[in-house]
Amino acid sequence: MSLTIWVIFSSGALVRRAARHSAGALVLGLVLLGLWSSAASATSQEASADLTHLSIEELMTLEVTSAAKQTQKLADAAAAVFVITQDDIRRSGATSIPEVLRLAPGVQVARVDANKWAITIRGFNGRYANKLLVLVDGRSIYTPIFAGVYWEIQDLLMEDIERIEVVRGPGASLWGANAVNGVINILTKRAADTKGLISATVGNQEQATVGIRVSGQLSDKADYRLYGKYLQQAGLIDSQGKEAEDDWREGGGGFRLDWTPANPDSITVQGGVFDATLHQNLSVPDVTPPYLRAERDTARMSGRYLQGRWEHTLLESSRWSLQLYYQNLQRQETMVDFDIDIFDLDFQHLFNPNEGHSLIWGMGYRHYQDNYQQTALGWMTPTQLDYDLLSVFVQDQISVIPQKLELTLGGRLEHNDFSGWEFQPNGRLLWKPHPQHRLWASVSRAVRSPSRGDDGVTLDLVGLPPQPLFNLPATVVFQGNSNFVSEKVTAYEVGYRTWPTERFSFDVTAFYNDYDDLRAIAPQYDKAIVENGHLRVPGLFVNASQGETHGFEVAANWQLLDRWRLQLAYSYLQVNLNNKPGFPNLFTVVRDGSHPRHQVSLLSSFDIRPDLEFDLWLRHASDIPDLAVGSPTLTAAVADYFSVNARLGWRPRPDLELSLAGANLLGPSHGEFIQETYPVPERLERSVYGQIKWSF
Repeated sequence: MSLTIWVIFSSGALVRRAARHSAGALVLGLVLLGLWSSAASATSQEASADLTHLSIEELMTLEVTSAAKQTQKLADAAAAVFVITQDDIRRSGATSIPEVLRLAPGVQVARVDANKWAITIRGFNGRYANKLLVLVDGRSIYTPIFAGVYWEIQDLLMEDIERIEVVRGPGASLWGANAVNGVINILTKRAADTKGLISATVGNQEQATVGIRVSGQLSDKADYRLYGKYLQQAGLIDSQGKEAEDDWREGGGGFRLDWTPANPDSITVQGGVFDATLHQNLSVPDVTPPYLRAERDTARMSGRYLQGRWEHTLLESSRWSLQLYYQNLQRQETMVDFDIDIFDLDFQHLFNPNEGHSLIWGMGYRHYQDNYQQTALGWMTPTQLDYDLLSVFVQDQISVIPQKLELTLGGRLEHNDFSGWEFQPNGRLLWKPHPQHRLWASVSRAVRSPSRGDDGVTLDLVGLPPQPLFNLPATVVFQGNSNFVSEKVTAYEVGYRTWPTERFSFDVTAFYNDYDDLRAIAPQYDKAIVENGHLRVPGLFVNASQGETHGFEVAANWQLLDRWRLQLAYSYLQVNLNNKPGFPNLFTVVRDGSHPRHQVSLLSSFDIRPDLEFDLWLRHASDIPDLAVGSPTLTAAVADYFSVNARLGWRPRPDLELSLAGANLLGPSHGEFIQETYPVPERLERSVYGQIKWSF
């Protein structure tokens, strides 16, 4: 055992140096590890096959909860649902949730720098993307300052994740505002389904990641899990090929307790804490040429949460659940300095009033309490605020023709303190013409309600050269607007899903989204003031853009052999946006060319032997020709790229796994995205890491 650990960590040290050389050397390293593992395992007992591997037929009968907020088979979901299983996570070689999401069609994942990602579904991507709802075990990880997610702090122990359900398209009638373009629900394993684990990862990018998990029983009816994780990652490189020095580190831990005091009741309590330090590069506004200056900054984040869920079964066809959670988030950096507390209470009841109906209804209350401090670049007005979110929803799944045709109707009524009442209806139709074929269609309305920043932020964001009339340089100051209303979408979808054989499944979805009242920034030159020899021009958040998006997505699973599977995901997206009449000289947040039109992912998982795996992941994203990074004078383009990732995994015994993986193995370094605020382009290099996992 000690020799094995020494070998994997020695391999990690070698690949950190090798990653700066040719791709051939890295591929050779993978081959050498395979030869070494073959020789070493010749005298060992053959490892058992991976029990988490699902057949195509089993995958189609996998139960999901995110599409209808109740358990149903994946095959019978009248929505564009994609499930990333624990085995998919492991065999992808990805070490973070953002990287794993690249497997799903329709999801745009782009790395901004070493510790930030831009993630969305079906367009409107950005570091501060705000049209995607993300949940962890039903707990929203939405950040009210910008209505999005800080992905860098979503650092669960990857082995604790049971599956990730990705629902493309609006889910607001069930999940509420911000589920505009989709819902991502990350579901962790029950405590009883885990055991002790020690994992360690070393590499040139993944400098050190260590995780530990302890699980056990408190009684016959109670199981627990404790975990801790620490990571340290190196920075990327800048556009000149120099070290960007945006390395970061993060540590955290948590627990989960599952208790079944009596047959009708099930109680889950879980919680966690984290602390992170992230170095970053900013391009901040200046009043002298070139009206931008580079600045290095350190962001510090910390947080904690406590969540409880009580499920009670009344009858076989009736059950309810009550969920309560508290979470706190703190962040200090040049841009913002805040401390936010969130309290959330959610109740839902599922029952069958008769044979042809499955009815679910619920209500929720969320309370925010925040405190903002002024920074070098901006502040929030008022600096402290308490505000609430109230909601009630109902949805009925109607069996029009038993086992053939289902109609789902529902809606959600929601009240927030910024835009008032919002109604978000939804209608879906599912047809089962054949046991292995499904056709579905939907129409729905969703809103992205105003965030705290939309209402009250003031942020120095753009520097401009001397302006006419005053002949003075200017700083555009983005300002929240109390009259800003919700962004709206009416979405139309149609989908087809089939699994004609036990070895092949195919899923295609086409969509058309009609948007209105999208956010833009309107410079108020008539309200400019002179301050210290330059102009300060207010840029007001206004609902001044509209447009449509359309496209389609394909997902296919093909089990070529018992030991070889291919997983394909393809996405096509077309965006057409325009400004409303009466709003000249707008600073647009998103443009038509701010999205990759094509995205392709192909994951090949091959079992060389029951104890030896080889995975190859090919990805392509087309170019982003017109990326909005602040104003008409600051535009950027990101070239298309092709990525090759590989993983070689060896299980010399059922409780031990060794692997060597590489990302971006072929081709030069490349960029994936440029942050829309304070943009500094960075590039991804070749990276390799070695990993060991020991279960006990």
